[in-house]
Amino acid sequence: VATDGLAISVVISGDGNTAFVADYEGGLQIIDVSDISNPTLLSTLDTDGLAFDVAISGDGNTAYVADEEFGLQIVDVTDRSNPNLLSGFVTAGYAIGVALSSDEKVIYVADVSSLQIIDISNVQSPALLGSFTTSGTAYGVTLSADEKTAFIAVDSAGLDIVDVSNSANPSLISTFDTT
Repeated sequence: VATDGLAISVVISGDGNTAFVADYEGGLQIIDVSDISNPTLLSTLDTDGLAFDVAISGDGNTAYVADEEFGLQIVDVTDRSNPNLLSGFVTAGYAIGVALSSDEKVIYVADVSSLQIIDISNVQSPALLGSFTTSGTAYGVTLSADEKTAFIAVDSAGLDIVDVSNSANPSLISTFDTT
């Protein structure tokens, strides 16, 4: 399936039937992949910014889009053919990576200059819990299995490893130079 923009990131719904594509200028693309030999575009949500990354809730009904200068966009995708923007949260920098906590109450956003930790327990009103200034340009983030540690890809600086067990006060554990 050709997309409108530049497909950068993809996540598959828990049932395996839907692909959610962060499509840069093309926003959020929702693609039916239930027949993998014949994927079909279900819908597109034109986000205000540039969609770099996407995470999906466990029930597959909410998408979280890292939307560059417009920060985090939270989208109701219950009706795959008619996604609706629920809310947004403008981060300090440019949001380009997201990681969702397993309880789906917190999302971690790599936003170029920092890691933003955002309370999304009320998707209509996301709120900043804490932030951490990274050692370089933060491109991506993932969490440890126990979700107490964030691993942040930070361009030529390599990897920042951050204790996020206290969301209000994340702290650097170590860095690793990947050069």
